[in-house]
Formats: sequence, C-alpha cells, structure tokens
Amino acid sequence: MCLASCLAASTPVVRASDEGPAPVADRSPDDFRNLRLFRFEFDDDNLLGKDSAFTAGLSFQVHSRLYDAWSPGYAKWIGRIPGLGDDGSGGRVVRWAAGLSQVIITPREVGIEAPQPNDAPWVGTLGVGVAWSAYDNRRMGAFQIYGGCLGPCSGAEKVQTFVHENLGWGEPPKGWKNQLVNRTLGNVNYEYRYKVFADSADQYFAPNHFAQDLSIGGQAGVGNLETFIMGEFEYRFGWGLPMGFTKTPDPMGWGIMLDPIYVDPSAPLPSEQKLWRTYFTVMGRAAAISYMAIAEDSPTVNGGDHPALRPYPGRYQTLVGFHIARVPFALHLTYYRYYEQSHGGILGSSDWINLSFEWRF
Repeated sequence: MCLASCLAASTPVVRASDEGPAPVADRSPDDFRNLRLFRFEFDDDNLLGKDSAFTAGLSFQVHSRLYDAWSPGYAKWIGRIPGLGDDGSGGRVVRWAAGLSQVIITPREVGIEAPQPNDAPWVGTLGVGVAWSAYDNRRMGAFQIYGGCLGPCSGAEKVQTFVHENLGWGEPPKGWKNQLVNRTLGNVNYEYRYKVFADSADQYFAPNHFAQDLSIGGQAGVGNLETFIMGEFEYRFGWGLPMGFTKTPDPMGWGIMLDPIYVDPSAPLPSEQKLWRTYFTVMGRAAAISYMAIAEDSPTVNGGDHPALRPYPGRYQTLVGFHIARVPFALHLTYYRYYEQSHGGILGSSDWINLSFEWRF
C-alpha cells in the first residue's frame, strides 16, 4: 500500500496509484508519524475476582502509520463518508487498521453441566475487521466493517478449556454443550467525536505539563452482531497527554479499532516523543440497542434453547483508563463498569478489565 503526507509546506508530495494512500516524503525512521502499530488486547474479568458474563476476549491488531491524505482510490469511497475526509495537505490525518478478535461469554457457574436459562449463555464469537479513521485534535470520524461467526466455530470452548484445565487458571468449564449454535456475523460501525474543550497546543505531549480536554460524540452499528446507536463523552487529563482522542478497547463489532493519537503532519515532531507520558481517561456511554446476537432467544448445540436477555446488557457504561507510553511502547489499562446488572437475565457481573500492549515499528 502507498502512503501520503508531507514533511513541511515546502516539501512536494509524490502521488501514487489508486491502490492506497500516497507516499510520505522522507523523514527520520524514528519519526512517530512513520511508525505502524501492533496491538495485543486481553480482556478478562478474573482481574476483578470473578468469572461470569463477559469472561474473556483477545484481539490482535495492526494499525497503519499516519497519512496526510487518502490516495485517489480511497478518496473515492472512504473519503466521501461524512467525517472521513482528509482536508488535503495538512490538517486531519488518516489511517487504516486490521484485526482479529475473539470474545467468550459464560454463565456465573461454569462448573455446572445442566443448562442455565436464567443466566448469560455459553457463547463465543470470532471475527476479523478493517477500520478507517480521519482526525485531528478537534474532530474524529471512523468507519469499520466486521465479519465473523458465533458458536462452536469461534473456538471459545477450546480456549477456555485450555486456560482453565491445562493452565489451571480457573474452574474446569462443564457447560459448553449448552452453547449457542453456529451463526455467521456481519456488522458495520460508524463513530464521530468532537472536542468541545482543549488546552493550548503547547500543553500537549510535554511530560512536565498537565493538559486536559473534553469531547462528545456518538456511535452506531448495524448488523447481526449488534444494532445500536450510542451517545458518549470523554474526558482526558494527565502529564504528557497526546493530542487526539481516547482509545476505546471495545471488541470489534461492538466498537471500532482505533489509535486516535494526533500529530500535525506538516509541523516539526514534538521533541518529547521519547519521554514517558502518563495520563487518564474517563468515558460515559448510553446506548439504545435493537439487536444483540448474544442476547437473543437462540437454539443451543444440544437441541435446547436459551431465552433472550432483557434488558440488553451494556446499555449504560463507564470506562476508566490509565495510560503510560514511551515510543515505541505503550500500556493501556481500562476498566469497563456496566450498570443495570441486578436484572436482565445475568446473575454475575458484566464488568471487565482490558489490558492493551502496543509496539510501534
């Protein structure tokens, strides 16, 4: 794939074919904007002393470097999606990401063989996704296409059995014969955020400066994994806070793969990029959900049926994040707090913690 950007206004941009973004003018190999990103995400509720509802998740992702503009080929379709324009030279940056994701959901009592219709189902999902985003320090648009499957095809039973029995990290699961049947999944997601307050540019990136900003936005998903519309706000604060927006480590399909850290493509690189940065994020989200595959009345592989979960889980959430980074590495810790957990067909808590490890190369 070709790439696009320019080092400064006086540097000419070389355009490429329609196959990808145009190439970037030569920069130092250590320039943050020239680095791609590999991310490994691990979701688990054992860190909260439980093993129920949202049990575990895995994700492997590759995010492109920062581009200054879409290539003519991408501009013809991705660039025409509202919020995903590139503004030409300078301004917003654009990038793509691709990933693989697995999610495992179980009832609270994993050692029971019999069906548990009054709790979360035994179910796993496995899928791949491709996402595109465009953003600066004021606005962000993102779009994602996801495809995968639900049921035994996800490999959830094998993964949990290996972790619990072979590694001895939990009670042996005995109820997977009650898991939901195979089903093909597909979802399209769109998100837009806008920053209503931001510190001055010289407050960002510097580890000895405190910075903060506040954003509002929304996300929508359409498909047979989940169909929903969501409103959200995010507050970021800390020392060495990067420009851009909060990384939300939602499983693909339920959310969008993002690495929305912003660096002006035409300005000198911040000299503090090699120093440690520590910052925090708080997000609040409320969603109206019309369909969720894991929460619908569904047949099970043993010929039974698992009733629907109502109200839908995850309608109201708070995400609290801790982030520490020094190029090329970063660690993100995010706590997902779910509300309305005392009813709706889930005996255990749906809360979980995400650990994200990043390496830029």
